[in-house]
Amino acid sequence: RYFLSITEKKDYPSQSEDSSSEEEVNPYQELVSSIKQQSDSDKSEVESDSDDLEDSNDDVDNDSEDEDSVDGSDDNLDEKENIETSNKLDDAEHAVSENESDNSETSDKLEDSEEEIDESETEQDDEDLDAQNLDPFLEHFEKEISEEDVTKLSQSQWTKSEMKIPHLGKCTVRTIKGHPQKPDNSTDLKKMHVKQSLCNEVKTTNIKHGSEKGDLSPLQLMVFKILNQYQDLYYPCRTQETGEHLRLVYCLHALNHVLKNRKRVISHNTKMKLPGNEDKDYRDQGLARPKVLIVIPFREAALRIVDIMISLLKSDEKSMVSNKKRFYSEYKLDNTDQRRGAKPEDYESTFTGNTDDHFRIGLGVAKKTLKLYTNFYASDIILASPLGLRTIIGSEGDKERDYDFLSSIEMLIFDQADILMMQNWDHIIHLMKHFHLQPKESHGTDFSRVRMWTLNGWSKYYRQNIILSSVSDPQILSLFNKHCCNYNGKITLHRPETKGSISQVVVQLPQVYHKLSCSSYSQLADDRFNFFLQKILPTHKDPVLAQTLIYVPSYFDFVRLRNYFVREDLSFVYISEYTKDKTLSRSRNQFFHGNAHFMLYTERVHFYRRFKVRGIKHIIFYELPLFPHFYSELCNMMIENRQENSSCTVMYSQYDVQKLTEIVGSDRASHMISSSKHIHMFVTGE
Repeated sequence: RYFLSITEKKDYPSQSEDSSSEEEVNPYQELVSSIKQQSDSDKSEVESDSDDLEDSNDDVDNDSEDEDSVDGSDDNLDEKENIETSNKLDDAEHAVSENESDNSETSDKLEDSEEEIDESETEQDDEDLDAQNLDPFLEHFEKEISEEDVTKLSQSQWTKSEMKIPHLGKCTVRTIKGHPQKPDNSTDLKKMHVKQSLCNEVKTTNIKHGSEKGDLSPLQLMVFKILNQYQDLYYPCRTQETGEHLRLVYCLHALNHVLKNRKRVISHNTKMKLPGNEDKDYRDQGLARPKVLIVIPFREAALRIVDIMISLLKSDEKSMVSNKKRFYSEYKLDNTDQRRGAKPEDYESTFTGNTDDHFRIGLGVAKKTLKLYTNFYASDIILASPLGLRTIIGSEGDKERDYDFLSSIEMLIFDQADILMMQNWDHIIHLMKHFHLQPKESHGTDFSRVRMWTLNGWSKYYRQNIILSSVSDPQILSLFNKHCCNYNGKITLHRPETKGSISQVVVQLPQVYHKLSCSSYSQLADDRFNFFLQKILPTHKDPVLAQTLIYVPSYFDFVRLRNYFVREDLSFVYISEYTKDKTLSRSRNQFFHGNAHFMLYTERVHFYRRFKVRGIKHIIFYELPLFPHFYSELCNMMIENRQENSSCTVMYSQYDVQKLTEIVGSDRASHMISSSKHIHMFVTGE
């Protein structure tokens, strides 16, 4: 239908992060004006075809093979193989260009008439929204920010304040001048402008997913209030107990957002058909249909999200959930995987169900209908893993790649961000670079309905970003600070004060902490490596310190150390996430019997396999663990040896404040960071 060409940059400049000047808006404005006349004629064509709409919609929902061009893939690729193949698309995805025009036309028809049976309710609902201009949805997306606001946001000119939120704790709030935080004291979801159909099902859904009483807990209510105000949120306090409760909250918020958006578009479609309204300007859409992207680590998480959404939409009837049988066959495991050996409780919780990490699936949402496996350009919500997104986004130079569906994302959710770090954080960084770029094709977009702030290239300043994690990490915080610039402000919750996981070390063990000096974060890897070679390794080469395990969180640091050990012909074995089972067993056996002086051991292999390494007499933490309980877990593995001369050596820097706090406790960490001394020792088990 209409195409945005990016081949001639002088006519259609790319919507990069810095594109905010008036000159860059002009090509879009010219494009809109040139196609507006054609757009009106297309609308009449769509209306004339409305009698056939229902059948065409059924075809889209049931033809799962055609929709595989951008939905969940069945390929279960190993992470190490995908280092080379992640830039290649599946064969099914090559059909995007062939099917796209049909899907786009069907998507337009869906927008115009899928809910026309409910027109009267739609109109009334829209009038109510207009009358109640306190609705956060309308306030956020109908507001036009100024050039001055854009300058402040692009330069991170935030007004920073500290506060304490009931049931959440201490937090840092960042806002820009002219957009202050608006408190919401209501406890009634309806008064918070949640759709009535969703309000009716919250209590039942909450009970189904672990709540005793059904009403939103104080924690759920406070988190929902933040989300409902369309502020960014970084929540690093997710636990096994609160995980499902938080999942319900963001599912409720996402559905509420999508349904409001959809109702508004349908209502405007109806009004435009009334006599005298043909020339009215309704700007209520983006450049692509998908509005919500939820990034999660495993298929099991996608399964739980879909179950919650089905319950909230009250779509238990088979006819109301399309492709439900296919979805459960691909995402649900009937038989629990029987693992050898007992594993810790947190491990069992993390790896329950289907742990495949290569998937993506589009969801189409109507009032009481959930459509699974919809084409991305006919989807309202997308659920995907980082790897699933990377294989469709591709890399520069790939012939077949697609990221237009990211051009109008209004809500981005990262759940279990700590687990995403254990997969491949580079995929997340790659994803963040492809939001709100100029689409290569139109995908059936009616440009006369596109919001002006979208045409201005300011979509990223309206996007809400939500990050949930069980730990606080500099890389996650960096992403939140650098890539999340919502004009409505952002809230960063602080981890509660703790005594540290060192209190859980039961073995009698002297633990020596070495503080290394570092001029900048970019130099940290090199400074740590040099410090290790000069200060730590020479001492541990002594035969008295045989059977030393070196715990290495970063795979790049692991490769660097392994190569050095090979060059120096040191006695060592290694275990990483890519080590084959046969080699892995041989390495563990050699280390246990003292046939290897050192063992290099990565954090990711411990996360995914959770071995109980036998034979450890000494341990070196090359860097502090991401998960604080790994520290006490590894130290306690030395209890079998009952060696009085066992030791633990830890390296840390001023950039490890949060990790250090979680291990030694808040008070000790503050002293160790600010102290002029570079060596600190603790003895446990006395």
